[in-house]
Amino acid sequence: MGRLEDLVLHNACLTRHELGEALNRIASLDDEGTLRDKDLGRIAYAYQRMSWWQQVADLTHGREETVDGATALEIVRQRAQDLLINARPLTNGGLFALAMAESRRGGARAFLDATQNLADALTPPPARDAHPADGPATHAATPAVAESGASAREYRL
Repeated sequence: MGRLEDLVLHNACLTRHELGEALNRIASLDDEGTLRDKDLGRIAYAYQRMSWWQQVADLTHGREETVDGATALEIVRQRAQDLLINARPLTNGGLFALAMAESRRGGARAFLDATQNLADALTPPPARDAHPADGPATHAATPAVAESGASAREYRL
């Protein structure tokens, strides 16, 4: 197991711990304790964040087909991006369904933000000998430059 896989497990454990703390708030309520909507929101958000890290851990530790940490991270980042881009807005289902959809989007966004620097570090730099593609602007400017260059040569002869 490499350092990246250890980092994945560490983050999965951290988010699991945060979810446990959010759930303890409910478990420790006494008879006069009040459960607020922010408590439930914190639980839903922590659960969603944990689920993204758990997906990466599942990929690196054999729940699905085992892959290396970098590949697993890219696969789950792509899933999170797909959720943010392709999720359809809920038009029915009540406030609970809307709140859960929002927490799913928030968890995906938090996972993408938390892994952005790591993903950037894992992306190979572009090749040094790669040339930018010639765009239409360079093709349009080329004949004018060639004509002016040709007339300058004629005067020199």
